[in-house]
Amino acid sequence: MTSEGGAAGHWAPGAHFGLEVPSDAATLLADGPGFLTRAFRAAGSLGPEGSVRRVVAAREFEGGGTGKKLLLTVEYDRPPAGLPEELFVKFSRNHDDELRDSGRFQMVSEVAFAVLSRAPDFPVPVPTMVFADVDPQTSTGLLVTACVPYGRDGVEPHHPKCLDHEIPDQAGHYEAILRGLARLSGAHRAGRLSPEFDRVFPYDRTRAAAGFGRRVPEEKVVQWATRLFAFADRYPQLFPAHARDAAFRERFLADVPVVLAATDRIGEILHGDPDLIAFAHWNANIDNCWFRRGADGRLEAGFLDWANAGQLSVAQSVSGALSCAEVPLWEEHLDRLLTVFVEEYAAAGGPAVDLDTLRLHVLLIAASGLPHSLGAPVAVPREVADLDEVESSRDPRLSRHENARIQLHMAVKTLSLWESLRLGDLVRSL
Repeated sequence: MTSEGGAAGHWAPGAHFGLEVPSDAATLLADGPGFLTRAFRAAGSLGPEGSVRRVVAAREFEGGGTGKKLLLTVEYDRPPAGLPEELFVKFSRNHDDELRDSGRFQMVSEVAFAVLSRAPDFPVPVPTMVFADVDPQTSTGLLVTACVPYGRDGVEPHHPKCLDHEIPDQAGHYEAILRGLARLSGAHRAGRLSPEFDRVFPYDRTRAAAGFGRRVPEEKVVQWATRLFAFADRYPQLFPAHARDAAFRERFLADVPVVLAATDRIGEILHGDPDLIAFAHWNANIDNCWFRRGADGRLEAGFLDWANAGQLSVAQSVSGALSCAEVPLWEEHLDRLLTVFVEEYAAAGGPAVDLDTLRLHVLLIAASGLPHSLGAPVAVPREVADLDEVESSRDPRLSRHENARIQLHMAVKTLSLWESLRLGDLVRSL
């Protein structure tokens, strides 16, 4: 294991358990058994007589959007029953990449959630937290959990983002995700989560709407949309046929100022219904989940990556989960999926929610994401050579590049739903 970004010695004071925490793998591994023993004892994962005897294996994990990650296998002396030996370590920092490192603030909420998720009978499966801490001043911290056993012990292999066409029964997987999200949010509304969730994650309408309401000037969005249409002309095999229709393009460009002008109104709608505000996962894309069959044979989802979780519109939680789903799922299964959420939300103790209201909120979020779904003309050529030879959006020469396929998916999804679900007309009707 090589040093990440230079010398070891990157430490910061943790706010939860009173330990100095390392910011990178090299620093942690310089005294791996010693640090892990102190950390696991402080978090209560090990008793005072228990220890980490040795680090058996350590390798860097590639993937994710912010800090570096590490896979560890350890051996213990006197561990409690069930303490995992295969561990996943997520650092907030990425000393090699300034852009990724700028997202380190997300660790603050993720650590807070991890500590609270250890409560008995937590309503959804989450990886067992072994240790987590962060310095809120610098957002330097780390999270140590059990590894999810993808592809064994009854757990399905990992499903990467925006490769849903490789998954049998896509709708069934998203039903499992939405059942879990609804169960969590309903439990919060019913008062079945620890009161600490309300103290640590108070509802703040401004904060909850921050990710939704980032403004982009109209002329910039029109420029990006025009560039996207030129890209579709250049590579038509990557886009639906209607994306090259002159009438559609004219309507789409005319809708841009309407959608941007409605930003505040959409925010009022999304945060104006108290029945739809609850603690929720913000980004339950399929790659942040794992799946296994329950005792009743029904597919169940577990959840990773709780950065930015908090009290927010549950429609934002639903939209986050569906944002990377394929277009046919939106067009053919949306009401079925939303019904699953509505029914489970109420069954878990949440308020009765009207299906039409939830659908409106979810579609308004899809429409308002317009400015942030037009990046394919930059991302795809930057990562994929010889685009003329790429046969479709599912061509392995494109799909193996994560950011390129995500950016293309978001563009295709927006253009497709704009046509089939008339998102522009929906916003005009407000």
